[in-house]
Amino acid sequence: MRYKISDIKRVLSRLVTYFRVQEDASSQQEMNELWRRIDRSIDARRSKRRIMVWSSVSAAALLAGCIWLGAGHYRKQQPDLSVVAACLMEKVMEADEIQLIVAPGQMLRVKDGGTVTYQQNGGIQVDENVLSSDEIQNGPYDQIIVPKGRLGRLILSDGTELYINSGTKVVYPERFERKRREIFVDGEIYIDVRRDGTAPFVVKTAHFDVEVLGTAFDVRAYSNEDSCDEIVLLRGAVNVKSVSGAEVKLIPDKKAVVSANGVIHTETVDAADYFLWTKGILPLNNGTIGDIVDDLSRYYDVKITCEENIRNIRIAGKIDLQQGVEEALRNLSLTGGFSCMKQSDAYILYSQNSDRY
Repeated sequence: MRYKISDIKRVLSRLVTYFRVQEDASSQQEMNELWRRIDRSIDARRSKRRIMVWSSVSAAALLAGCIWLGAGHYRKQQPDLSVVAACLMEKVMEADEIQLIVAPGQMLRVKDGGTVTYQQNGGIQVDENVLSSDEIQNGPYDQIIVPKGRLGRLILSDGTELYINSGTKVVYPERFERKRREIFVDGEIYIDVRRDGTAPFVVKTAHFDVEVLGTAFDVRAYSNEDSCDEIVLLRGAVNVKSVSGAEVKLIPDKKAVVSANGVIHTETVDAADYFLWTKGILPLNNGTIGDIVDDLSRYYDVKITCEENIRNIRIAGKIDLQQGVEEALRNLSLTGGFSCMKQSDAYILYSQNSDRY
């Protein structure tokens, strides 16, 4: 998929807003020079087809613009990680395998259920393979993309450990700053933060931030789904702040639900249930059939739908994700008292009283 120049300018304009660039002559000249660089970059490569992590040359130009703005002209301030993540994530090609991207053009493949570990000497261990710092192209931010039907694990440079759910992207620096640690998440992770009293840890998403010192919690924030975002705390304490300014502090066995308009409400839960997906078990947690179907569709990487008249029915229990999709749907149907059928490559759940099937 190709990006238009207007798309590039739109994202870069957000960077300009963040850094509060004054509309003076010198700033305008520099912005014009940036557009010329992007245009030249695209024109110079238009006749070549290169297989890269980025899906188009426009994406490379976009990243170059982000880096130029963030690291070149505005060295005194760090760019907002949410903006950087938007630059990096939007242009990654879809793949069936887990991708670790350490620099534009350098992508490493990770096996399903595999682990990526950032070592103190600057190297990276990917599954059983160790890459020295000399073998890695240095970039300010790395990202790991876990596609549907896959699970991953990431150990950051400070020792913080992440379990990464299907359909999730995480953007993070190779090395954290001394006084602040930030990552960006689009999807779901379980994270066990290495405690550091001098450097708070912040998990940023499109709709909220979670700030901690050292704790373990689950973050669910899929930007491409309609369901509300959730944070469930296993131990420690976290502070959740939405983009609307709403703020709440969580204690263990509390869940914060963040709505699309930024409103936060909390409820008491059994937090241990919300981490079972890291062990291959999907807890239903009295969720709706619609949400459960969406989860199963992501876990198995197949299309699963349900009739609208059963979508809001709630159901409890657990599903073993180690079993095949048909067995999982059969057990779900028996528990909920409805039927399931396969049409082409998709599965449909429907009421036993339905006259459509």
